Amino acid sequence: MGDTKHSMKEAVEIQRAFEERFADCDGLVGVGICLNSRRDDLAINVYLSKEKKGAKLPKTFDGLDVVVDVVGEVRAF
Repeated sequence: MGDTKHSMKEAVEIQRAFEERFADCDGLVGVGICLNSRRDDLAINVYLSKEKKGAKLPKTFDGLDVVVDVVGEVRAF
């Protein structure tokens, strides 16, 4: 991974703040870190059970893009 605008340490701190802010979001399955679409910075990767569940999520958060992946319902086996 080349140079990014944010360090991994900064991204982890932003991820934690995002999780605290949106923990009660219906359909939120998980939150991680990925590269943004331009591949020049890190981004918050949000995993949702259904696409429409992310309508209230921001497009950016504390300077990082928010990338949404719809993964469906997650169940433990």
